[in-house]
Amino acid sequence: MSSEATASKIACTQCGGESPLPSGERFVRCGFCGATLFVDRAGVVSHYRVPPLLGEEEARAALRRWMAGNETVKDLDKKSRIEGLAAVSFPMWLFRVQGKGGEEVRVEPAAPTPIPQLADLKVPAGRLEPVTGEAAAVERVTATVPLATAREWLDQRAPGPVVETALVQVPLWRSRYTYDGREYQALVDASTGTVLAAVFPEKAESPYFLVAVLGVLLFGIEGLLISDPLAKLLAYAITAVPLTLVAYFVTRKV
Repeated sequence: MSSEATASKIACTQCGGESPLPSGERFVRCGFCGATLFVDRAGVVSHYRVPPLLGEEEARAALRRWMAGNETVKDLDKKSRIEGLAAVSFPMWLFRVQGKGGEEVRVEPAAPTPIPQLADLKVPAGRLEPVTGEAAAVERVTATVPLATAREWLDQRAPGPVVETALVQVPLWRSRYTYDGREYQALVDASTGTVLAAVFPEKAESPYFLVAVLGVLLFGIEGLLISDPLAKLLAYAITAVPLTLVAYFVTRKV
């Protein structure tokens, strides 16, 4: 039995009852009469959301862990001050594309992105649920990128037949924090805890370059002065030990 999907529900052609339409499913069993329905998704744009898993405190903890990581300046987690977090629902166009190896899920932003990395965000298609409304405290970003524009972007990256199109609301925590008298912004994915930031206090690169240059010089000199292969290998191994310690010290202190 065939049926057409509308929004995020499917109407049964036998009893008329509407059942939730899971993303990616081709066959759905009617929750009222038990009939098996084939879903015709051609020309239909479903509306889903990714359920949020992180509350404000969990998002704040994820942000602190990112601040304490290897990409940021030393002690950013201790020396910065988080000014506030706001719950945001950001729209993404989701496409299921029929590729050579099977179906692939691709996403394109449905609104201008304040942080470019948001365009590469992984949307867990297996956990999508129909949109039934947002909490009053959640700011919903309006979808302003036309579907046709998103399809053009998709064709450039992953050409192929599109078997499903959906507008997906992705839950984020938008954070503002200050460090060394400057304000920064970051986004925390409320479904995975991933932190996205375009501009942030980065570790200085010059110490790493100095360590690399020192290593090249030492190994180069040893290579020129020592002709015996075994002696050269031993010298390389001995030199590598202090270089590794220096690199570790730089990583911890920068």
